Amino acid sequence: MTPHEERAQVLDEHRPAFARLVRETPRRGSISALSGYILGLREPTGYLIAAGLQQRDGRLDPEGALRASLTSRERSPFLVGVVPRSALVDVLGSLAPVMQPFAAELKKSMQRDLMRVLVATGGGAEVFTLGDLSSG
Repeated sequence: MTPHEERAQVLDEHRPAFARLVRETPRRGSISALSGYILGLREPTGYLIAAGLQQRDGRLDPEGALRASLTSRERSPFLVGVVPRSALVDVLGSLAPVMQPFAAELKKSMQRDLMRVLVATGGGAEVFTLGDLSSG
């Protein structure tokens, strides 16, 4: 399985969670104002982004989630969430130069009924575009 295929599979597995999160997340405007993330906490890229998000939202606890997964022998712990698109762009832009392309991809305009999702697993990260999340 290629890294892209692995990230696409992880995204597909978490699609129902995104539908629920989109319904539960207050927003002004369309779904395109939001961005999702799936961060593999056992990988440097995913953990780095999770730490950046934690600085913005102290309720996130990537270290605690990783520690809990290690004690429960969970093979691949993920941090999954939905935030305003501008917030994720800001976090990525402040982390490291290698994150700049992802921030730029998230900034691009798109249709009102679509949402971009950053998936960090499989030895890297990739931005996907999802539609039809309102129905779950």
